[in-house]
Amino acid sequence: MVRWPRWCGLLPLLPLLVLALSALAPSRRLAVVLGPEQPTISEPFRLEAGPLGSPQISLRADLPANSALELTLELLDSQDAVVLALSKQAWRESGTWSEGGESGTWEERDDQADLALRPPENGSYRLRLTTEELLDSAGQPLQTPIVVQVEVRQHRVDALLLWFTAAIGLAMVRILQSSVYGNWRQRRALRLEDSRAAIRLRAGGDGLLRAVVRARYERPSSDRPPAAGLPPVRLELSVAGPRGEQLLQEALKLVPTRHSSDGDHWLTVTQTVHLRLAQRESVRVRAVLTEQLADGGEPWAIEWIELVLEDGVVCPQPVAALPLDLNREGG
Repeated sequence: MVRWPRWCGLLPLLPLLVLALSALAPSRRLAVVLGPEQPTISEPFRLEAGPLGSPQISLRADLPANSALELTLELLDSQDAVVLALSKQAWRESGTWSEGGESGTWEERDDQADLALRPPENGSYRLRLTTEELLDSAGQPLQTPIVVQVEVRQHRVDALLLWFTAAIGLAMVRILQSSVYGNWRQRRALRLEDSRAAIRLRAGGDGLLRAVVRARYERPSSDRPPAAGLPPVRLELSVAGPRGEQLLQEALKLVPTRHSSDGDHWLTVTQTVHLRLAQRESVRVRAVLTEQLADGGEPWAIEWIELVLEDGVVCPQPVAALPLDLNREGG
């Protein structure tokens, strides 16, 4: 029988782990003050081509309102050799508006740049920034110093791609798990307007026999919600062999789940029990539930009970399975 390794369910978490480690990696922040047409060199910083992602240099220029900037950027290595050079244009515009007796302000800007790169070698680098042009809205030169905020991150990753990869990985794991664990040799289900249900079937061998008991309780004529001290539901689960011999007798207490919708109130209970039979044989599984629940008002009466048996079940996680001994003497 095919077994699904439990660690495979953790595979979709790997992209999220990479994303978390990238977010936790420290970054270096620098502020570079630029004068008109004068190159300015930043403080040294390290660039390392780490295993999580490529380094990233982010720049943002603090521009005055209604101005445009042309900036030259050069990345220098420890020997002051230029390993990267580019130009960036930035601008910032703002104003006021009025319409229908209402007014306000608006602002638009493009003053950021993100550089994802792989350095030729790990080591110390610096930025040389030069203001080529700084103009106002009329096209006249400005002599205002410009502050460029620089952030250096060693492990930049594509967050959107990692989230997408995690979602696709989770979907694939669910599909594969369903193909391995979502099947059974046979399935029988019985729903009755009663407090007891029983099913006989031939079960056992590879896999487990899973018994699922569900039930619903309602007040016969009252919509009063359940009280705080609602008693538990008693479930008696028994299994008999081919000759009627008692193989299992279990008594469980189930906590009802409360439900409400549009003024209606009802209770439900669900219990799953796994059984293990070493060999295939005809067995009879019987479930008996409490017929009424008293909480100080009109008693809750059982509306229906459902018993589902699935044979040949393989569970992805360890479960407590009750053994059924077909060789024991009947009592």
